[in-house]
Amino acid sequence: MADDRREGRDHRRGQHGRRACLAHREAARPGAEMIRAIKSWLPIRVLAAYGQSQASNYASALAFTCMLAMFPLMLGALSLIGYAIRDPGLEAKAEALIIEVFPTTAQPQLLDAVHGVRQSAGWLGLLSLAGLLWSASSIFGTMEFALTQIFGTKQRNLVRQKLMGLVMMILLVIAVGITVAANAVAALFPLAWVTGFIIGSAVMVTLLSLLYRFVPNRSFEVRDVLPGALLAGTLIEVFSLGFPLYVRLAGGFNTYGAQFGLFFLLAAWFYVVSELILFGAVFNEFRLGQPVTKGLIASPMHESREVRKPIEVINEDKASDQPLSRPFAPPSFAKRMLGHLAVFRRRKRTTTT
Repeated sequence: MADDRREGRDHRRGQHGRRACLAHREAARPGAEMIRAIKSWLPIRVLAAYGQSQASNYASALAFTCMLAMFPLMLGALSLIGYAIRDPGLEAKAEALIIEVFPTTAQPQLLDAVHGVRQSAGWLGLLSLAGLLWSASSIFGTMEFALTQIFGTKQRNLVRQKLMGLVMMILLVIAVGITVAANAVAALFPLAWVTGFIIGSAVMVTLLSLLYRFVPNRSFEVRDVLPGALLAGTLIEVFSLGFPLYVRLAGGFNTYGAQFGLFFLLAAWFYVVSELILFGAVFNEFRLGQPVTKGLIASPMHESREVRKPIEVINEDKASDQPLSRPFAPPSFAKRMLGHLAVFRRRKRTTTT
């Protein structure tokens, strides 16, 4: 027994010595100090946290929801403009301004798609108004779910979530209008792209600050979310400027036709924008910790919905479907018959003996 203990101590000492030797070699390796400094740099740590948090999965869901809601939103907005203006010239200008929100390489295909849908829609314009409201709730409901997963909080109840989506959609429409007007004003200056970049970044940072502040059920103050909004907004504007270059280097998206090209173009654009939005949220969470400030139309904690894992819900429903065992339940017919048969056999044995 003593020999076994002594052997175990020697083995542990040997392992400790090997680990210390490896650590010493790692520290003595050229550039090891630089590698540790790079890993401890805040942007690298945030990138590592973003990758480990699996926020890209939520960005995919958010981008897909935006893709589905894009045409109902555009048709609803154009229908409202048509009912309010009733001037074909002004309506065409408003339509062109709305299209300018999207990447320049996708604008011709979007105009053709919107014209085709509107000419064959009929009463679809009225239905698109309902789609406008529903799309608002779906976009911001998905965004609330993603931010809830990142912040580790609970969601609103369904009614409050829909109301929050409607209010945020109004703010989004206002932000889009300001962006379009800013781009029109920036075109009057000599360095239009510089002025447009500055104004667009300011509008995007303001919009993201509102998203981070009001969309989650529990969030942070505006001054706290501003660094993440500044980071994500600037990256989105840089990406929007460089996206046409990416399309040109990729050889265009029209290899399989204009329809598929438009789909791939918008899917890539929405996905990267969603990634950058959630990256700013991860940056805020990395800096600030657990949020406690109430969001827009927030639910009390006892009415909030906890985001549960799918396997937990499945196991709970599976357990609820199984019949509960009753401790004093009467035996089944088969058990009673087996019991009578056993008694009969015992009596027969006693009579024969």
